[in-house]
Amino acid sequence: MGTVENRRRTRIVDRQFQLGLAVRLLLVLTALFAAGIVLAFAPSIYVLATTNDLKSLEPAASEFLVLHKRLWPAALLSLAGIFCYVIFFSHRVAGPVYRINAILRALIDDRDPPVVKFRDGDYFQPTAALMKELSEKMRASRSTQGPRTGGDPPPGGAA
Repeated sequence: MGTVENRRRTRIVDRQFQLGLAVRLLLVLTALFAAGIVLAFAPSIYVLATTNDLKSLEPAASEFLVLHKRLWPAALLSLAGIFCYVIFFSHRVAGPVYRINAILRALIDDRDPPVVKFRDGDYFQPTAALMKELSEKMRASRSTQGPRTGGDPPPGGAA
């Protein structure tokens, strides 16, 4: 068997799944952040839009500017952090799915499946145990059957 590529260091195992999940989550959280920011700015905007009295406008304008200065950097930092966390989190899902798919491909191709080993922090640990049990069972059944060649009749068959 050829050399096995070490994919444990990469954070992007399944690009379509991981980036798709990150983008969808980022869109939802952006909408939620936007709603929160609108709620934070709404009182100041309302006062600025409806009041002509300068004494009332000054505190509303200063509050609006302070919120503007503090909220946007915090929102951008939060969204960037969430995106990075989703990539990290999805790695704990995509890695096991990748390894499960490799085992299933080997079984479909009638090859001995690779050793089932998930990282400690990965999800689907019970599935890893089941896959390990299945691959050991398949290996045992293949070793008792022995290698078969095209010209030999099956054991106990008519000659």
